[in-house]
Amino acid sequence: HETYTLKEMSDDSLRVLRTRRDIACVLVNPLQALHPNAPAPADSSLVDGARSAHFDKDAYIDWLKRLRAVCTEQSIVLIFDEVFVGFRLAMGGAQEYFGVRADLVTYGKTLGGGLPVGVVCGRKDLMKRFRDDRPADVCFARGTFNSHPYVMAAMNEFLRYLETPAARELYRDLDRIWNERAQQLNQRLREEALGVAVANMSSIWTVCYLRPSRYNWMLQYYLRAESLALSWIGTGRLIFSLNYTDADSQAVADRFVAAARTMEQDGWWWHPPTATNASIKRRILKEMIAHRLSAKRGWAQPR
Repeated sequence: HETYTLKEMSDDSLRVLRTRRDIACVLVNPLQALHPNAPAPADSSLVDGARSAHFDKDAYIDWLKRLRAVCTEQSIVLIFDEVFVGFRLAMGGAQEYFGVRADLVTYGKTLGGGLPVGVVCGRKDLMKRFRDDRPADVCFARGTFNSHPYVMAAMNEFLRYLETPAARELYRDLDRIWNERAQQLNQRLREEALGVAVANMSSIWTVCYLRPSRYNWMLQYYLRAESLALSWIGTGRLIFSLNYTDADSQAVADRFVAAARTMEQDGWWWHPPTATNASIKRRILKEMIAHRLSAKRGWAQPR
């Protein structure tokens, strides 16, 4: 069995799916819409300004619809991995948000209120766990927390809450609200000529750096000094609860701008005019190699 990585939003990928006869399924993580055809930003992106993200909802909807059509035509199972996005985008998840029905969908801790759980949903024929000719031949799914009463109770509570007027109110104008909040923060950052911005897909934000600098990672310390805890990995994610009020969002924006302003004043975003992301990476690589060679020479010296 083999796994292929195909380009998103590509006619060539659709051609591959149409012409090959050994493709069983296509797995899509809707979060990729924030940075198509690129992996999630990694720690290495903190040493330059190469991290980028941009969400074009209409373009991604068009891509998913074309992908859905090809999968249907070729009897290929289309799977949405919604472990991360869960129900952040819409009450019906990414399927409702993008208007595309998958054949199988996976969910994670979102359904369990943060408790460990994995859920697979799908078409009846795909979820069938036995063979018609051998009904006793059941495919068992085993796991440490399978049907755990705490987890099942939390899932039940969450799913019931989704049906309440209060939950429906949280999803009203969700895109408009969070797009405006991201735009307002970016406007403030531009007005102060700070070398940072955010890109968002609804309430999921990613921090992007606009200048070549090997000290972008310092922003995490300045944010923490303002009582904002950015993820300590290179993704730069800011993931908001849907019940954030305008006042909550304003407080986050105030602290984010204050952190960026102080970092700018302290000189951590200064860089030589000739510096580029590539030159910064080359210099760091040379320093790492020199350090490693120096360490090896130290080990080789007689004692």
